[in-house]
Amino acid sequence: MNADDFQMTTEQFLKGLKRSRATLRAYQADLNHLGRWLLERQQDLDAPALEAYFAAHQWAASTQNRKQTAIERFCRWARQHGKLELNPTLHLERPTVPPPHPRGLRREDVERIFAVIPASQARDALLFRLVFETGLRISEALNIHLDELDLTKGDEHLTVLGKGGQRRTVLLDDPKLVGALRKYLRSLEYEHGPLFQAQKNGRGGPLRYQSVQERWQHYSTMAGVACTLHQLRHSHATELVNGGVSLGTIRKRLGHRHIQTTLRYAEVSDASADAELRKWRRSRK
Repeated sequence: MNADDFQMTTEQFLKGLKRSRATLRAYQADLNHLGRWLLERQQDLDAPALEAYFAAHQWAASTQNRKQTAIERFCRWARQHGKLELNPTLHLERPTVPPPHPRGLRREDVERIFAVIPASQARDALLFRLVFETGLRISEALNIHLDELDLTKGDEHLTVLGKGGQRRTVLLDDPKLVGALRKYLRSLEYEHGPLFQAQKNGRGGPLRYQSVQERWQHYSTMAGVACTLHQLRHSHATELVNGGVSLGTIRKRLGHRHIQTTLRYAEVSDASADAELRKWRRSRK
């Protein structure tokens, strides 16, 4: 396909594409950029031309991935409609996009969500606070059994089964959380099995992740705070980092196998960084 045919085919492709206006604008911009590049160099749309096109532009991995998506979709459509003999994108390699930096919420924002949970939903309130105050994965919290809890005064902790079948001990160091746990345990009518059970048709059973996630999103919407369930874990880790807790301790707390995973949380706030520098400066004097 030559550059002139590419421009005309692009218009036909976009005209029949059922996507949002924002997506259509993005596809049009990416395809027009490629079209101009082909026209300036009098290149046909083929595999060598696409390799040269991406090699000539040092885009960030996320940007190149977005452009490749638009071009791949266009080429598939053109191939299906007889505009291309071969799909030139089949051998294009995708750049590796680094994992996003975990985004935690401020404690006051999370507390706004807890504030809308009705008093009658003590199980929900305890489950979500447990995740927030300990950084547990939601799957770990849902799998806690009563015999894995130890509320000995001054040494309150629990044992969880994490990824890879690794067990770890998690300190329960927040008085508000411990108080809520003791109160919740007194209200239970069972002494064995999962700490958090569903109450459907009067019969207990394991809570499903999907149900818990839906309940959390309901509370978040009520509070007007955008927060995913997994962000509670991120928020706990960020709070520890900003509080000066060592990455080694945070790694153990969260159950990370590799310190590189924990390093993603190491972007401390400006205020915390400034406080640490002032403390260091005072110690030198």
